[in-house]
Amino acid sequence: MRRCAAALACILALQAGPALAEDTPAGTVQASNSQYQARFLHGVEALNAGDPMRAATIFERLLAETGSPRVKLELARALYLMQDYERSEQLFREVLALPELPWRVGENIRVYLDEIDMATGYVRFSVGMVSDSNPRNFTNSREVFIGGQTLRVVEPVDNDPVYGVRLSVRGYRPLDDNRRTTAFFTASYSDFPASPFDRLTGDAGLAQAVPGVPWLKAKAGFEGARLGGDTLYRFPYVGALAAMAPSEGSRLMGEFKFGRLQVPQSPNLDSHNLFLIGRLAYPPALGLAFSNEATLERAKASAAAYSYDGGSIGGTVVWPSDTWDTRFTLYGSAGIRNYQAMDPFFGDRRRDTRYVASLDLLRPSLRIGGYRPQIGVIYERTESTLDFYSFSKLGVRLQFEG
Repeated sequence: MRRCAAALACILALQAGPALAEDTPAGTVQASNSQYQARFLHGVEALNAGDPMRAATIFERLLAETGSPRVKLELARALYLMQDYERSEQLFREVLALPELPWRVGENIRVYLDEIDMATGYVRFSVGMVSDSNPRNFTNSREVFIGGQTLRVVEPVDNDPVYGVRLSVRGYRPLDDNRRTTAFFTASYSDFPASPFDRLTGDAGLAQAVPGVPWLKAKAGFEGARLGGDTLYRFPYVGALAAMAPSEGSRLMGEFKFGRLQVPQSPNLDSHNLFLIGRLAYPPALGLAFSNEATLERAKASAAAYSYDGGSIGGTVVWPSDTWDTRFTLYGSAGIRNYQAMDPFFGDRRRDTRYVASLDLLRPSLRIGGYRPQIGVIYERTESTLDFYSFSKLGVRLQFEG
């Protein structure tokens, strides 16, 4: 964590210096005053030399005299290294709320806030409105080939677009003073009035730091979902989580999960599942923030027809527009699943290609009752060698997150 903080320190000092120094109000000390500059540089030197307590003392006095956002930022950084997370977070958020804050500085502050969350824990709630144009993921085809015959497909009468409310909660909490053992959980409930598609999903478990390997944690958990009052699936699993900063401004996360998928209503789909997931966030460039993710998966069912290998690759681009006070987040991914044997019902081997694209809009300065609104649209499409499994859907969401 300290290496990550040191890398961020250099970035923040270089990016925030010229931009935030101009915001220093008139007072007993001006940003251009040689005495002020000397004291400020002494504080930065102490911070970079690994003496955050001395740096904090210098910056506390300077902040009382000037109110400078630049000094506030350096003080927040010193308090973070001293593990005074409560006040550090408060100061970081005060700087983040500045109307003309350079977006690169804001992105790096958010990394610090994420690190504080990981050190202290958090619980976040959200509520929103969602829609689904194809709740049953019903096929786009009107004819399918089964047993050597072409049959006409009739869409279920209840597969109309649905609109409802989604409630979500996610949390993370260290369970000991050294933060070696942690608990995590996420849950969401979607309520679609007068329809059978109400859905509850959840994931909870524990993670344990691996001795001698500070960037690696072992984990165990349980995922599950219910649809319309019936259990959709259960998935107890074990795994590992790795988090590293391979270069300045970059963040790499890797995850491994292995478990037994249970589908009570379709036991033929029960399988042992393996997932490998990697995510890489790059330093901001060209006015944008980039990240990539890649997934490999394998499912081994009792019947080869329901066993598959697959993978996907995706990317996210974030464009913060100071002019419009809006953050645009564009996500896209493409993935493949290759099934291992001929489908016994359709008489052919199945291969699915799945595409996902979404766009979300957020106004960082806007709060409604303490919640931050975000609106987005998501499009999903699956193309299969077995027409029955090809489908597309469009969803819209309006979310308020605390």
